[in-house]
Amino acid sequence: MNLRRLRAIAVKEWIHIRRDPRSLVVALVLPLVLLLLNGYGLNFDLTDLPFALCDYDQSSTSRLLQESLVRSELFRLVGSVRSPAEAEHLIQDGDCLFALIIPPHLQADLAHGKSVAIQMLLDGSDANTASIARQYVTGALTSSSQRLVAEAGKRLGLPARATLPAITMERKILFNPGLDSRHFTVPGLIVVILVILGALLTSGAVVRERERGTFETLAASPLLASEILLGKLIPYLVLGFADVIIAVCTGALFFHVTIAGSLALFLACAFVFLLCALGFGLLISTIARTQQVAMTMAIVATLLPAINLSGFVFPVRNMPLFLKLIAWVIPPTHFLIIARSIYLKGVGLGVIWPQLVVLIVLAAVILRACLTRFRKQL
Repeated sequence: MNLRRLRAIAVKEWIHIRRDPRSLVVALVLPLVLLLLNGYGLNFDLTDLPFALCDYDQSSTSRLLQESLVRSELFRLVGSVRSPAEAEHLIQDGDCLFALIIPPHLQADLAHGKSVAIQMLLDGSDANTASIARQYVTGALTSSSQRLVAEAGKRLGLPARATLPAITMERKILFNPGLDSRHFTVPGLIVVILVILGALLTSGAVVRERERGTFETLAASPLLASEILLGKLIPYLVLGFADVIIAVCTGALFFHVTIAGSLALFLACAFVFLLCALGFGLLISTIARTQQVAMTMAIVATLLPAINLSGFVFPVRNMPLFLKLIAWVIPPTHFLIIARSIYLKGVGLGVIWPQLVVLIVLAAVILRACLTRFRKQL
């Protein structure tokens, strides 16, 4: 091996790398970005768990239980309700994760050494979050129960070692009683697959014309830039919509995960989401110089945010503020809320309209950016 020739090739390749800033960015910046996103985003610990309280006892003991949860950094009281039905409505709308129903005569029953059961209504649409939240609440109530039971034993004059019936918890899991992970994984996978596939389908739509030398024909034609982009978008929109139907049917046939709400509403929301995903791919296609670069950009820009930042695996509420801001400006976050709400909770437009409006605005912004970036020039 001739070291002189080897050195010449290495120097030549280094000069090429220096002249291609995109390669340097991928090599040096991408690992840092991935580490920061995963380091902050991959968090299995839950904090700031919103809950509602239905207190039928209205005693000092029930208030003590409430304060023990509120004082903890894990829970956040969003409001008091007058009935379990009202609590279920809050959970369905996504305003809280769980609700506690404190029965009447709690304080009196504990004072007389009787066992008391507190009911917990839990949102099971996210099985992982529900399981962890259930453990947190059980631990918090167990700690408070031991203290309350010890105080009741003193009032009854029982020895310190004597045991009294403690406060128990009866759980009612809504929307996914078995906490089957497939019921929240399948809608999430539909979102992830659609955003990646949509961006990949259109990421080469414009740059392919440049590589094949056919862009000159488009540039010389009387077609407007908007007509060219829309004409390229429509076939992929049909393909993407077919993918939505295939995904819905596959989830129902193979995983027995069906839509609890309106199929038409879900398809309408999926159509808007596809506009975001396909438009983003078109935007990449107007920026990239080659199809290979466009495909790489599409995968990196959709796969990681869709999995780590959208709430597919890790709740957005647990992320630091700067990641929350990123999460709320990417379409998968909003469509994931829509998909799981329609699939599991069967909600209507009255609940998911904020997310749908955000998707419409994002679709308009992305498509407008495509028109701004696209030029009929060689």
